[in-house]
Amino acid sequence: MAETQDVREWLDGLDAPLRGRVEELAQVVREADPRLEQSIKWGRLTFTVEGNWHHWLCGIAATKKGVKLIFHKGALLEDPHDLLLGSGRHLREVPADAAMRQAGAVAGLVREAIAHQCDMPE
Repeated sequence: MAETQDVREWLDGLDAPLRGRVEELAQVVREADPRLEQSIKWGRLTFTVEGNWHHWLCGIAATKKGVKLIFHKGALLEDPHDLLLGSGRHLREVPADAAMRQAGAVAGLVREAIAHQCDMPE
């Protein structure tokens, strides 16, 4: 997956430790499926397939508090490893530290998010 200008500029705006964490987490996400596309949407590095940004899959948010992986429809995902946090109607998140410790489980969540890309939570 080629890094686009918007992604490079967004990454360049992060301090070195934060950028390194984002890049590590992004690699885990990208390895889950070769069809993934990435762009900067909604102030974060965001992933989808087939150009469907309305039904984006997940994104990586980087703030002063740290880095986290956010699943757009995380409420639909099975989470046998108890990685997903949150109680909102749709979004769930995984702190970067937990995601990196269980990269295989995160890849599974990404693949499941692809399978549920156009589903709507009740």
